[in-house]
Amino acid sequence: MKIIHTADVHLDAKCVRHFPPKQAKERRDELLLTFLSLVKTAAEQGVEAIIIAGDLFDGVKVSATARDAVLSAFRDNPEITFYYLCGNHDALNPTELFGPLPENVKLFGNGFTSYELTGRDGESVVVTGAEAVGTDAAVLASSLLLDHAKCNIVVLHGQETAGSGAGEQEVIPVKSYRNRGIDYLALGHIHAPKAEKLDARGSYAYCGCLEGRGFDECGVKGYRLLSVQNGQIASEFVPFAKRTMWELSVPVTGLLTSEQVIAKARELAAEQGIKGKDMVKLVLSGEKDLEAEIDEEYIGKTLSEDWHFVKVTDRTAAHTDYTKYRLDPTLRGEFVRSIEEAVSKGELTEEEAGRMIRLGVRILSGEERLA
Repeated sequence: MKIIHTADVHLDAKCVRHFPPKQAKERRDELLLTFLSLVKTAAEQGVEAIIIAGDLFDGVKVSATARDAVLSAFRDNPEITFYYLCGNHDALNPTELFGPLPENVKLFGNGFTSYELTGRDGESVVVTGAEAVGTDAAVLASSLLLDHAKCNIVVLHGQETAGSGAGEQEVIPVKSYRNRGIDYLALGHIHAPKAEKLDARGSYAYCGCLEGRGFDECGVKGYRLLSVQNGQIASEFVPFAKRTMWELSVPVTGLLTSEQVIAKARELAAEQGIKGKDMVKLVLSGEKDLEAEIDEEYIGKTLSEDWHFVKVTDRTAAHTDYTKYRLDPTLRGEFVRSIEEAVSKGELTEEEAGRMIRLGVRILSGEERLA
């Protein structure tokens, strides 16, 4: 028997933090298309259940398009059982959102609810889950009672430890679920995939999100495929995202032109396996020479021919060789000498002086205009 573990799809996420409106809308549409593609793939591969471990939607405001598409996916695949556990972003009760749900959709509540699933091959598992949001984590863990003679999957949504804005009610004390008869602990909430042993019997895993919504969710995204055989569960991560988000650091130290930066970016992208369908945040790093002619906008437009979307961010420090201008008889030299004197007096730091000299020299050279 095959089962898919997915979570954190975040349908209808705005995606405006990292993208301009057009690309944000496209990314939002792709979140839905990827989820529907997952259901289609499951049907084609004979998967008998899909576990959604929280945050199918991004919030209380759900578009009619997303709602109707998901409901159609449920209804059109009666051979697949959907175990839908709400996460901290799924603000609505599913029955309030969808209305009456088909029999193949199983929901959970604040306390543990269990469902037994028997596959076409005769394998049997018990899927048990609880919506941990709003529930004391320690009390919830202590209330879990499983039949150790059966093959058990437990579904929860939350993070392993407190922090990153998580309240105590969003924490899953994984250690508290050891030696409880769990064969696989299916978790949601963390958007990067992770799988580890739970105890001598079972394992636990975050499947991560299906698609990255921005450049804070870089890396390969997908789902976990569970195989149940002879009462044992094996799992593997399956890459599935339409696009991969990358943050590519390009050191520009020693590079003097935009073309050199573009060539370096392409070289590094090839080494890392970045594909044309992917979305890339290009971070210029290192020290930028004062004489360098590096145009971020030009670099972005050129590389947009290579990848689906490119965002260029400059995190370089200005490299300034004061000695180059000390004897310059022009106003530019006088300006640099005055800045150097301010540094010697402790009125400016080297970093501040570098920024001022870089801008000032370019203005005095006619390359920049004052606002």
